[in-house]
Amino acid sequence: MADYLDLIYPLVPVVHRPSFRHDLANNRDLTDPDFFALLMSLVALTIGLLPSRFSVYRSVDPEAGIRFDTRTAMINCCADMCTRQRDASYWDQISLRKWVVSYVLSVACFQTGQVNRSRMFDVEWLQLSRLLGLHRISEYEGLNCIETQLRKRAFWLLFYAYAHTRVQNGRWERLTYFNQSELHQVNFEALMPVEVDDEYIFETRVVPPAPFMLSPGTPSQPEQRPPFTLASGFILHSRVFLKGLREAMSYVGCECELRRGPAVRLARLRDLLQEIRYMLDDAPGPMRQWASSESYDAPTTPQLDGDSQPAMSSYGSPAAAHSASLTSEPGGYSKIIQGQAEVMRANIHVTHLWLQSLLLEQVDLVLQESAIGPNAAMGSDEITEALKANWAEREDICRQMLHLLHSIPYVYLEPNGLYL
Repeated sequence: MADYLDLIYPLVPVVHRPSFRHDLANNRDLTDPDFFALLMSLVALTIGLLPSRFSVYRSVDPEAGIRFDTRTAMINCCADMCTRQRDASYWDQISLRKWVVSYVLSVACFQTGQVNRSRMFDVEWLQLSRLLGLHRISEYEGLNCIETQLRKRAFWLLFYAYAHTRVQNGRWERLTYFNQSELHQVNFEALMPVEVDDEYIFETRVVPPAPFMLSPGTPSQPEQRPPFTLASGFILHSRVFLKGLREAMSYVGCECELRRGPAVRLARLRDLLQEIRYMLDDAPGPMRQWASSESYDAPTTPQLDGDSQPAMSSYGSPAAAHSASLTSEPGGYSKIIQGQAEVMRANIHVTHLWLQSLLLEQVDLVLQESAIGPNAAMGSDEITEALKANWAEREDICRQMLHLLHSIPYVYLEPNGLYL
């Protein structure tokens, strides 16, 4: 659980950290089957996303660890423990916690190549998403503040999955969430979580952090920026996905878009590519592509509610050296937050570059379409030059990707799993 909270939570924020820590400390899993299933699913997720840690987990209890030769075996054991908790009335009451269990088990199975088992868990969380109405802001009325924010995060995790099935060839055999009309009715802005970390979110209210006083920059002292939080990183990643899917969503259920001429579609794609290319230029310092953990101040995430102690134990955790220094080194806690920012930076910029690459592929297709037929809008020489320019852009994207991957330590790349 320490590894989940230290390394994976920034990407999969499916729990309210203070409440989760409290329930762990009070051994709620002994009396609450749903919380026990949540724990087991998060164990499976952590094992799936952190393969380098598996030998360490086995060594904690060698007698138990000898039962599991592979990550797949342990993930399957966790999944079986979750499903054995279900009785005939399990689905009579739906909840976000049940959604979380199915979602993270799907991710865990996918990480070890169990594609079909992952798809079966997909069916569960997709159906629960519809029953919970995650895409309809009206369904959020009457929920407490914690539940509201957790459901909004769940919606965006759902949207990321939809994005992959929408833009990647060969994945249409998977179920999709939105039908042809719903997508245009979703109020994406209203479904954005608040830009506040869990420690400021309570059941009855969201307490805004102390206002940050901006001071004008001077030649000797650059302008100060508001402090970065994990919530703002999650929102930034969601906006990148939403922007990248704008063109793909525009013709969902509308053949008129496909009947537009190549010149119109080409102009739209190039405009969108230009917007996406520069949309992260004003990102917070820790989230910039060329950021370095030594070159910026630590992100600001509050250390409240006993948060100085990791969940259960940081035994052997990649963040253990930082965790052990929390009480002895003033900057120890901020180093953990810096590491979490690195995890998110990798995720955000790989997504950003991937979406640009996909758009360039679409531009190539439209360019080639422009040269076909008697009413070709462009000459062959013009098409050739445009394709060469696109190839140069792809090479630049590859250079940026290599720089990004080389600039982030492996311990912070690994939590991104196979999605990276």
